[in-house]
Amino acid sequence: MPFPEHIANILEAYGVQSATKAALYDLYIAMGSEVLEVFGDIAEAVPDVSALGPEETQTIRERVVERYLRRNHPQWLTGTPTASLWCPRALEGRATGAAVPLGADALERANQTARAVVGPSQPLADGVLVLGRNAHFGGRDGSVSFDVVAAAIDDAIAIGKAAGQQHTLPGSAGETSGSYDGERRVGLIWEVQPNVFKPSGDRNRAIAKIYRKHRNWHVVTLAAAIDWFRIQHCTVFVLRGEALATTHEVNPQKPVSETIVAHHNRTVGDVVAAMGLALGEPADLDEMQLLDSAVMNHALRQHVLRNGADGAIWRLSSRA
Repeated sequence: MPFPEHIANILEAYGVQSATKAALYDLYIAMGSEVLEVFGDIAEAVPDVSALGPEETQTIRERVVERYLRRNHPQWLTGTPTASLWCPRALEGRATGAAVPLGADALERANQTARAVVGPSQPLADGVLVLGRNAHFGGRDGSVSFDVVAAAIDDAIAIGKAAGQQHTLPGSAGETSGSYDGERRVGLIWEVQPNVFKPSGDRNRAIAKIYRKHRNWHVVTLAAAIDWFRIQHCTVFVLRGEALATTHEVNPQKPVSETIVAHHNRTVGDVVAAMGLALGEPADLDEMQLLDSAVMNHALRQHVLRNGADGAIWRLSSRA
């Protein structure tokens, strides 16, 4: 485990178990030095640090999330950028990405699109629209994500602590993510995913009322992502549901279902239509532009090299 030397020496001096150090390291490279501060608080409360097993680290993420939100949420409300929660894995906990509030006008544009999709009676979350740059969990360079973080700090903390994948900003029920190659002006949206599981039975019962207000996160964040990419004056591509498994499936025991594919495609189609735009198959020049850029991950790039972009990726355009 390549902890920085001074940290490794401290853990060794206190006799922290190898399994506990391994669990701690996984958290450290994902969320940075605050993990160690929280572990220090835990260690101070026990008589023998060497007795702490890996299970004792399971509450660290929740405690880091609450500290993170209490520190940064007030700044987002005033439009001030902050560091992200998640650290790019390649940087091994030494640096974070950025969380940049996009302002009330950007959220209003996204909400107008969402209202056209969901109708007049559906709720739209009261929150702060935040752009994450290199802020996706384990994210590679060039990733962008769009979250609507709950406006009330207690609501944001409750969402941030809820069970789920939690892979962008805490306090957001779900997000839209992609990659942006600014040099070549190419953007690819490759994910519209929940951060928390939909409350069902005892699962996430604590956020049931909050979630109802935020349940249209998918429409709002996708609209915000498309809006942002178009403001950058770049060519915008969107992953098709049929290519989600190729791009994202890492656990054969949890395959991408036909339902997920259908929901993804329906959301993309509804939002694009509400924005007065169109989806089409990439032309040969589009495919060359994709391959020349850095927006696709390795799996998707290999698929496009072998099979072409048709059937895997849409190109966004204005209606004729």
